[in-house]
Amino acid sequence: MRVWILLLGALLALASQLPAALGRKKGEKSGGCPPDDGPCLLSVPDQCLEDRQCPSTMKCCHRACFRQCIPRVSVKLGSCPKDLLQCLSPMNHLCHKDSDCSGQKRCCHGACGRDCRDPARD
Repeated sequence: MRVWILLLGALLALASQLPAALGRKKGEKSGGCPPDDGPCLLSVPDQCLEDRQCPSTMKCCHRACFRQCIPRVSVKLGSCPKDLLQCLSPMNHLCHKDSDCSGQKRCCHGACGRDCRDPARD
């Protein structure tokens, strides 16, 4: 009996660390937010501050200078590489979400818009 209690305690301790091991903060839901291309509306108040304030599978995401609960999108592993260039031409998006990209490539924001890129090596 004592062994089972210790084993249960160890499993609960590991489960509480799972979100951090997956790169998420406690209370953060899986998946990601869709791109935020809307104009800034400063007069609109935030509808949420974190994912746990959103129903079921919705996430608390930035939308035009405020936060709101919206359906999450699937996100591939790895982070987008940083792009320090500045574009002089209008934005031209070649993708809108990771699932638009083949293989392990992610839809990342670059200097002139979003395009499919290999994830950064952190």
